[in-house]
Amino acid sequence: MLQQLHELTTQIVLAAEGPQPFRDNFWNIPHGLKYALYAGILIATLALFYGMWQRMSLYFKGKAEQRLDHLPQRMERVLAYIFGQLRIARQSYAGTMHLLIFWAFLVLLLGTSLATVDADFLEPFGYKMLDNHFYLFYEFALDTFGFFFLIGLGMGWYRRYVKGSVKLSYDWGWAFMLGLLFLINLTGFWVEGLRLAVWQPDWQLFSPFGFLTAQVINLLGLSEGVLRTSHQILWVAHFVLVAIFMVGIPYTPLMHLVTSPLNILFSRIEDEPRKERTLQPIPDIEEQEVWGVGELSHFSWAQLLQFDACTECGRCQVACPAWNAGTALNPKHLILDLRNEMLRQGNVPHSQLDALNGHAPAAGGALVGEVIRDETLWACTTCRACVYECPVLIDHVTPIVDMRRFLTMTEGRMPDSVSGTMRNLERAGNPWGYRQDERDAWTQKLDFEVPRLSEEEEVEYLYFVGCLSSFDDRNQRIARAVVTLLEQAGVNYAILGKEETCTGDPARRLGNEYLYQIMAERTIETLNNHSFKTVITSCPHCFNALGNEYEQFGGGYQTIHHSELLADLVKRRRLQPRTRLDETVTYHDPCYLGRYNDVFDAPRELLAAIPGVEIVEMGRSREQALCCGGGGGGVFMEVHGERRINDIRLQEAAATGAGKLAAGCPFCVVMFDSAGAVSDDGGGNVLIPEDVAELLLRSVGE
Repeated sequence: MLQQLHELTTQIVLAAEGPQPFRDNFWNIPHGLKYALYAGILIATLALFYGMWQRMSLYFKGKAEQRLDHLPQRMERVLAYIFGQLRIARQSYAGTMHLLIFWAFLVLLLGTSLATVDADFLEPFGYKMLDNHFYLFYEFALDTFGFFFLIGLGMGWYRRYVKGSVKLSYDWGWAFMLGLLFLINLTGFWVEGLRLAVWQPDWQLFSPFGFLTAQVINLLGLSEGVLRTSHQILWVAHFVLVAIFMVGIPYTPLMHLVTSPLNILFSRIEDEPRKERTLQPIPDIEEQEVWGVGELSHFSWAQLLQFDACTECGRCQVACPAWNAGTALNPKHLILDLRNEMLRQGNVPHSQLDALNGHAPAAGGALVGEVIRDETLWACTTCRACVYECPVLIDHVTPIVDMRRFLTMTEGRMPDSVSGTMRNLERAGNPWGYRQDERDAWTQKLDFEVPRLSEEEEVEYLYFVGCLSSFDDRNQRIARAVVTLLEQAGVNYAILGKEETCTGDPARRLGNEYLYQIMAERTIETLNNHSFKTVITSCPHCFNALGNEYEQFGGGYQTIHHSELLADLVKRRRLQPRTRLDETVTYHDPCYLGRYNDVFDAPRELLAAIPGVEIVEMGRSREQALCCGGGGGGVFMEVHGERRINDIRLQEAAATGAGKLAAGCPFCVVMFDSAGAVSDDGGGNVLIPEDVAELLLRSVGE
């Protein structure tokens, strides 16, 4: 194809009797008008830089944070998420629309830059870049991508203002942006069409859409004088629109052209992807005067940047379980409220424009409690569905927990159920206040002795049971299923028994970082007194704490979920499922197992190995699975909304027609047990949640 195009351009160049193809950069433009353009663009550029500095200087009011490490990985992210549009492309219509707009904008910007270099830096010295073969390619590329730009803008207008969507923002800023870009592109085609209508060079077919515009203009039968005058008027209008575009960038949604790439460039990077999803500890916590974030200056500069990077696409909103349930939390509005308060404090005009945009700026009240209400913060389940969906890598969860820390530790302001949970964790080492000597009582219903780590010199696996599986009657069945399967497979394992206490994860998610660090250090000390190779957990929250977050305090352990070990034992035939269950099963991905730790396949492989089990997926599964509502301390709170999150999720499970809901998290089992949704089979059968280990044990046999 390229060879044929090259031969065609060669034929045109050789056959032309007149001048060879070249770009006449200022055709029909008097010198005075050209210099006026330079002056106008210079003023617009200065205004752009001033507005950008006025806005971006606000970020440096935040705390210092290292975001200049891992430079190769940062460049990879820019290539993947900016140029590759990796996350935007997940949604076909929106992805196609944005891909057309983005790449067309880049090509047109590059083309304009080349024209500037050609006209202002080469021609004065007798050189020419835009001529002959290269110019023909240049013209064809700019014309084609200019057309793509119009298509993309049209798709955007249709999606936002014709079809409509609950997740999008509807305000003058977005209409202004789409309308302005459309007019800039349209006037560009008409300026080109008028030039070709008068000049009619031999190579005009290489500007296909400009050529078509010229043919339409010629049908009007206008004189050359009228065409030339019209060309000058539209040429001026085109550059006035470009100047407005430049000046408007810092004060309209166009700002995301700058802040979104910067946020991707400076997003958090760790040696392992799952470590990027951990919460950061408060350093020297006992020496701090204020814990958490109560003012904007308590955020880091990178967090302030990310508030300004929001594109208002609403993907976080529709993925958020709290928003789906009609609670006070809308993750998009949370980020925008933080942005608007930052701009208000910085006296940036955008904060006044936001009142027209429908995002009224805060009135100057306390950041936590007034700008961001308490009930908004407590509604978050920390499931990270918002973070997974965000195309510009905004982290919504960390600032929410930062503000929870302020509420809990600095203000002492929290729901009664949360304060009760904290007291129980502090006094009893578990969220419900059970006596420590009851922690291993679940083993008494077994017909074999579960080995304790205190009685073993060294084991291959430490089974960290977790609080729910230790104390909750329903979830004790999960612990018994796991150890029964380990016994049958001949696995060398042990439990801590009465030595085990809560990892402190609920305290950290609810904002009490001080209590969490005490509990983490206590557990690390206990674990370091024993010898084992790998930790097994049934609870993904324990999995995340032990495997990822304890490393912050010198205690990182190789940790796996019980579904991973059991799936491996089945593969190696140390466990052999024989009994057919004849169940249609849908699997719910726990947030802290899936999105936090990328464990998606092992539970499904385990289910697939059970004879008679047919797996059906919910509409939202794997990375896009909806939370059960129990994370982030949700299992300990009554969050008020129009619906309960666990009800929504169970109805999604019931819609599959499955008779069984499999899970890999005791929190999820508790939430689903309490929801009581019915299956979609018309018979009113209760959809029973079971852990994957329980299902496997039924097939293997006790």
